[in-house]
Amino acid sequence: MTSRTKIDSARSLAALLTFTFLASTASLQAAVLTGSGPNLPTPVPNGSWPPGVSPLQVSAGLTFTGTWNATAHPNWVGTFNAAGLVPSAFATGVTQYDFTSLPLGYLPAGTFFIFGDVDGGSGNPERFDLTAFNLSGQINTEWLGAVAGPNTVHAVRGPGTGGAGAVLPSDIPGWSWQGTNPNGYHITGASVGPGNPNVAVALVSNQPIYRMRLNKPTTHYGFGLQAPRIPEPGTCVLMVCGLAAFAVGRRR
Repeated sequence: MTSRTKIDSARSLAALLTFTFLASTASLQAAVLTGSGPNLPTPVPNGSWPPGVSPLQVSAGLTFTGTWNATAHPNWVGTFNAAGLVPSAFATGVTQYDFTSLPLGYLPAGTFFIFGDVDGGSGNPERFDLTAFNLSGQINTEWLGAVAGPNTVHAVRGPGTGGAGAVLPSDIPGWSWQGTNPNGYHITGASVGPGNPNVAVALVSNQPIYRMRLNKPTTHYGFGLQAPRIPEPGTCVLMVCGLAAFAVGRRR
């Protein structure tokens, strides 16, 4: 095999790896979260944690920005704007997200939605109310889901209330999907217990979102977004070189 042929083969393999990565990102849209239930099922297998890359959030009082850097997939690399407080553990109220300044003009499908420590530990059942919008108005079809199957999640992380901190089914918050009456999704800790777990749950969006309204009425739990990460450059190079060497070996 000539040097030029080897280079062309390596480029083809690199393109294949890129395609494979994009295809795996698209597969995150496989199943929807619909109906309602007291506890979201634990995914089998449980996905990796963290599932993606968090944006750098910079608060300016009653507004903030979120910026993804180059470790995220290029479709996410950029800055979005939000009116309201960053929905951290001690913040309450409504946050209005505007994703139209991102590279594609919206928050792409395949974004991870992270719900942290949603239970009854603060004395009141903790919950999130989420409404998503496209260019035509409120999205009234299910827009969250996971890979493992309907009405499950992408990943969970403890500690839960089981032995050695294992996450039990009763440690995971419940959900309801209500379309346009009045919000899309409710993630609630009303059915979590007994005990006081500290469980984070990751779900995945399955369609573009231009704007989103998030209501967080109480304290002691949090919310965040994560973008799919791109493979480390060194990992890609090693994979390409390894596959190229394998291809050369097969020709000899």
